[in-house]
Amino acid sequence: MGCGKQLNGMRGTKILLASHVYFTDSGPVYGPVNVIKDYLEGKKRKYYLIEYPLTSKLPLIIKSFFETLNTIVKGISYKPDLFVGIDPLNALAGIILKKLGFARKTVFYCVDYTPTRFKNNFLNAAYLRIDEFCAKNSDEVWNVSMRIVELRKKQGVLGQKIKFAPNSPSFFKCPRLPIEEIGRNKIVMVAGLTHSPVFDLVLASFKKVLEKLPKLCLSVIGTGAYQKKLVKKVMKMGLSENIKFLGQLSNKDLLEEVSKSGLALAIYTFSKDYSWVYYGDSKKAREYLACGTPVVITDVVGTSEDIKKYRAGIVIKPAIKELSQALTLLLTDNDSWLNCRKNAIRLAKDYDLEKILDKAFSSYEA
Repeated sequence: MGCGKQLNGMRGTKILLASHVYFTDSGPVYGPVNVIKDYLEGKKRKYYLIEYPLTSKLPLIIKSFFETLNTIVKGISYKPDLFVGIDPLNALAGIILKKLGFARKTVFYCVDYTPTRFKNNFLNAAYLRIDEFCAKNSDEVWNVSMRIVELRKKQGVLGQKIKFAPNSPSFFKCPRLPIEEIGRNKIVMVAGLTHSPVFDLVLASFKKVLEKLPKLCLSVIGTGAYQKKLVKKVMKMGLSENIKFLGQLSNKDLLEEVSKSGLALAIYTFSKDYSWVYYGDSKKAREYLACGTPVVITDVVGTSEDIKKYRAGIVIKPAIKELSQALTLLLTDNDSWLNCRKNAIRLAKDYDLEKILDKAFSSYEA
């Protein structure tokens, strides 16, 4: 069920990573486990990676049982010094491995959280219990947002175990172009094309700003079930010449596209169906910042608090008027744009992945 990769690195600490991976029709989506994998490869650390598809035709309980069992079996064989489980079930496997004496240290890497993961009350209660159990019984719990950090404190997790590890990229590996090579009329938006509220807001706001700035261009990176309807809607609104759909790109190509753009959108809405957003950390916003691209972001996601603090963009409510005003300001006021760009780079450098993971893994040197 899982697949693995091992590196013969210079350091002896054996690290086992277990994660679920989201697949689209275009292939796997670059996620948190890929960030850690790239880091470990760059540092020439030994690791073994187990990946599972996020969705399956198998019933969830059966899928979860066999994946957890598979991770335990592979862990018994590998005997890691450090086990990093990304999401509660993978973290649970690590805790079991340690109890059995086949892992020395365990980390629960919490990349998202929601109080309503499942509509089924029994499944949701089980998810919440497992999440809290893993947070309390892992040696460390890494959390992608300060909102989850505060949640852990309320759960009674010991303070020294709680770490803040946002979805930051490696700052020095992200391209940052000279200002004269940046398209000031070019906006980029990375998004899964899965539902309409976000795009209704973006399209209405974009069309409004386009009346004043007819050369404006929006590049949408991503794919999803809503794509065909969205393309038709763009055509119906007469925006096809100004909005381009680039599909799913490799992370390298995505960063290059972002670096060429003058402005980036991280637009989230909140609902019961997407309640994880409140506790999340926007990986795409962190990547925008590392490319020096000012961000317009809605306040429903935790990353907005950092952007507001550093003045690295504009934080808005998810409303047409606010989004239109933010776009107009950053597209027409060069001083505001330059200040946001400078602050975006400063914020990204402060949260550089290399520094965060160097510190996180420092106690696990062989």
